[in-house]
Amino acid sequence: MKKKNLGTRTIAVITLLIFILSGCGNRDIPISSNEQLLSGITSENAAVITEAVVDMFEKPDILSMRTTQVLYNQVVKVIKEENAWMNITLLDGSSGWVKSKYVSRDTYSVTDGSINNKIIVTAKIVDVYSGNTNKVKYKKIVLGTELYSIGKTKTGYDVLMPENKRGWIDEGGVIAVPISDNIIPKTTSNDFVQTIKKFNGTIFILGGISRWGVDSSGLVYISSKINGVDVPRELEDLKKFGTAVQEKNIQVGDLIFFSTDSLKKDVYDVGVCTGENEFVHSSTSRGVITETLEDSFFKDRICAVRRIF
Repeated sequence: MKKKNLGTRTIAVITLLIFILSGCGNRDIPISSNEQLLSGITSENAAVITEAVVDMFEKPDILSMRTTQVLYNQVVKVIKEENAWMNITLLDGSSGWVKSKYVSRDTYSVTDGSINNKIIVTAKIVDVYSGNTNKVKYKKIVLGTELYSIGKTKTGYDVLMPENKRGWIDEGGVIAVPISDNIIPKTTSNDFVQTIKKFNGTIFILGGISRWGVDSSGLVYISSKINGVDVPRELEDLKKFGTAVQEKNIQVGDLIFFSTDSLKKDVYDVGVCTGENEFVHSSTSRGVITETLEDSFFKDRICAVRRIF
C-alpha cells in the first residue's frame, strides 16, 4: 500500500514539473470575439508572421495589387497554400496572399501559458535582442508591432518571438498591457496626432501601414490602433467610421476626407488635422507630409470630416 502511494506521489510530482517547465500550457489565440467572427481564426488554422513587414497581395503574384501589409508576430488565419504562396485572412476579415516563407503555423509566441503582458511598439523602429546578455540585435521591428512578454527586467521585457525564439526589448518605445485585459487603452486626439507625426518623411506605398512605406488610410489605421481605436483599413469604410463633424468645427485629431475634384462625388484621400489649419497625409509623390487647408486645392475638395477620438 505504501509503495502504491509513493508511486502515485512520484507521478504527481513529475506531472507538476512538466506543467511548470512547459510554461503552464497554452492559452487561447489572443483575439476578441468580434475578430473571431470576422476572421474565423481558431487554434487549428492560426499562424503568425515571421518578418518585420510583409506585403499582402490581391493574388499570388508580386505584380498584383498590394492590398496591405502584415507586421511581425501578427496572428492570421491560413486558408490555403499554393506553390510558394499562402492565402491568409487578417483579424479584420480582409484576405490576400503572402509569401509562405514569412508565415509560421507555430503560434507559441502568442499562446504560451507563461505570457503576462502584450507589448505594443510605439517608437518608429526598435530592436529585439537575443542572447542572455541582451546585446545581440536579432531583428528590427516597426511601430505598431505587437509582441507578448513572459517577464520584466529592470529596463525591458523578455518576449516570445515566432519560430520558437525568445528575445528582449527595451521598455523605451513600447507600452505594456496586462494580458488579462489584452486591449490597448484608448488615448487622446493629441496622442493620436503625435503618433501620426512619427511617420513624417515615410515614403508612399499603396497598401502600406509601416515605416517602410504607408498610404493615407494605412497611416490612420495603424496610428489609431496604437492609440486604442480600431478603424477600417479601406478608405470608403473609414469615411463612415466615427462621428460626422461640420467643416467649421474641425479639431486636432479629426479625419479630413478629400475628393478628386470640387464635385465631391468620391473619396480619394484622408488626412489628420494637426491644428492651425494643417493636416498630415501620405502624398503619392512626397510621402507623409504636412499640408495646409488654406491651399484651395485641398479646401475645395473636402467631402467629409469624422471624429474618432
